[in-house]
Amino acid sequence: MANTAKQLDVKNTVDDFIKLCSFIEAEKPFATPKGDLSTKACYEVNKLLLYPKDNAKQSDWMYTYPSVFLWFSIAKEAGFIDYEKIKGGKTVCITTEKYNDFKSLNAISQYIVMFHIWYCFLDADAAYNGKVYDYRLAERIVRVLAQLAQNGSEEWIKHTHHESNGFLYNPEREPIQHMTVFYYNTACHLRDFGLVVLEESEEINSWHNYPIIVAKSKPTPLGVLISKACAKRGYSYYNIYAQSIGINWLLEDLISSFEKYFDENKALPAFITPFLSCFPKGSVDIQSVNNIIFDTDKADKERFFEFTVSLSKKCYRVIRCLPSHTFADLHLAIQNAFDFDNDHLYSFYLDGKCGSHFAVNAYESNEPPFADEVCLGDRRLKNKQKILYLFDYGDRWKFDIVVEIKYESAGAIRKPIIIKSVGESPQQYYNEDEDEYEGDFLFDDDDDDFDDDDDFEDDEDDDDFDDDDGFA
Repeated sequence: MANTAKQLDVKNTVDDFIKLCSFIEAEKPFATPKGDLSTKACYEVNKLLLYPKDNAKQSDWMYTYPSVFLWFSIAKEAGFIDYEKIKGGKTVCITTEKYNDFKSLNAISQYIVMFHIWYCFLDADAAYNGKVYDYRLAERIVRVLAQLAQNGSEEWIKHTHHESNGFLYNPEREPIQHMTVFYYNTACHLRDFGLVVLEESEEINSWHNYPIIVAKSKPTPLGVLISKACAKRGYSYYNIYAQSIGINWLLEDLISSFEKYFDENKALPAFITPFLSCFPKGSVDIQSVNNIIFDTDKADKERFFEFTVSLSKKCYRVIRCLPSHTFADLHLAIQNAFDFDNDHLYSFYLDGKCGSHFAVNAYESNEPPFADEVCLGDRRLKNKQKILYLFDYGDRWKFDIVVEIKYESAGAIRKPIIIKSVGESPQQYYNEDEDEYEGDFLFDDDDDDFDDDDDFEDDEDDDDFDDDDGFA
């Protein structure tokens, strides 16, 4: 096995990703109400990719296309894709200036950007969990990468089922086999990154009548190198969505204990470091990679946030904050802006999804991370990011927040300030005399999705968007 990978080893992966971004750049396809590519656009992009989905139909949603879903998710999280309103109120996907910066990198640096975003900033459970299985996929990814590193690139891993007891696979001792049965999209994404080779099958498990989609798999030389580097960058520490998970027997030989790389009293080591040795020396443009992922080229610039906090289109406040302000500071500002009493628990859901584990919570909730300990500047907030602020877990007041970042001086402000106020504040508590709330601001308890009315069309089932080809 080669000691380092070459540019040719990552070329297919990078080319695939650029095909999707170039399609968006050229066609400006319509977005769905949830911000995905329209079904027609997914169908067209699928035909361009190295591993297209078989038997695709123009009515298939984006999450059913493994490669399209992966590349779009990475491009969106990296800030390469944005949304734009066009005539008629429709919303289209466009590429950004940051994507142009990405295109100027060499292929190895581009690959590092893509893998870094996937490993650290995408939610594995939200992306891959099939809505049937409850256990956390984050645990599986750690074990899968460990098995890839141990297996080497010479031997195939066979995917036959156990006739003796009918069990498919032990997820701890046979994580790759388990992944290909229950998390097939994950296996496809490892293949998209050039980490594994998959040989598919049409076999049916006789005990469970469950398809064995993959007959066997094998790590590539690149896959072994990347997996060994991942062993030094524990997924549960570096992925912002993953919760802390234990190290099982399979990981012991590779990493013994992640504590040797981690000091809880210090910042985490730079993610990129162990991956540099996977490629020829000097082939990764570290500064440009960090500029794209972390906006380090803007780190020395003054900046501030303006949060548009809304209960409805006719009732919202704009609050200006510094990166040094905490989420607790923002919470108090919202309470003050809407004349609430600050007498209940609260959470900020940074992905806009009520109940997700990507949250910053009130200290009294006993669910870290705590709002008074996390600064706004510590959470990699992006321009136009949508956050859901839930106040009072009983009455469930839901405030939609849209982030705006401005790179200029905000002046000397000691605490967040309210710079715009539209609409009267609703009455916080039930009015017994009128037998109703004053103001129709409360959301249904079952409505856990972010309200996209301001940015996307209301009818999510409208695949056609009143267009002929799915593009602007």
